[in-house]
Amino acid sequence: MMRAAGNDHLLTMVRYPGAGHLIEPPYTPHVMSSAYVMLPTKEKVIMMWGGSPKPHADAQEDSWEKVLRFLWQQLSQSLLSTSSQDVM
Repeated sequence: MMRAAGNDHLLTMVRYPGAGHLIEPPYTPHVMSSAYVMLPTKEKVIMMWGGSPKPHADAQEDSWEKVLRFLWQQLSQSLLSTSSQDVM
């Protein structure tokens, strides 16, 4: 989908074996499952996220660094181009 839209340069895939399917910001607890109520049926659903605590914590730290680096690169470029347009 990203390639079809011409945005595959913005996509980076990473794999964290043993980390599970839900990677939150660092230092939050490793949650093995979550319970939800589906609307409008009111059906209770339990999502199993999987993973083990150590690989999950490592994935949280590594992925957070990557997210912050991406945001810094994208936002600082935007700020620099905006400020250079203000000068002109």
